[in-house]
Amino acid sequence: MAAHPFFDDYDREFLSFIENKELRIAIDTQTGAALGLHARSWRRDPHTKVQWKPAQGAGKLVSYVVFHRQYAKDFPVPYCVGLVELTEGPRLLARLVLTDQKEPAVGMPLRAHFDAGGLFFQERQK
Repeated sequence: MAAHPFFDDYDREFLSFIENKELRIAIDTQTGAALGLHARSWRRDPHTKVQWKPAQGAGKLVSYVVFHRQYAKDFPVPYCVGLVELTEGPRLLARLVLTDQKEPAVGMPLRAHFDAGGLFFQERQK
């Protein structure tokens, strides 16, 4: 994986799981709490020890944005990115791929999937 100025060891580890089509979350080994993937405070604490555990892959949509400007050739516009709250608690940003021209809706139940572009979420069937 290429170096990125904003990535730390936790980002690289998380992204290596994604490359292997695994969604994992960091768990504090002392408290058992799921740690936020985008939070930086726990990452700087030398006393925080984490264990990466498989996530259920279920969550709900908290917010979203539709991009109308192409930033990467692999993602033609328009494409949707959502803030997803996993069942375990952490929130993460990921692509939304909705079927039948369905509009995203805050609170929509979602399920994690993987494709050549990496992690994405689709509406979870009830």
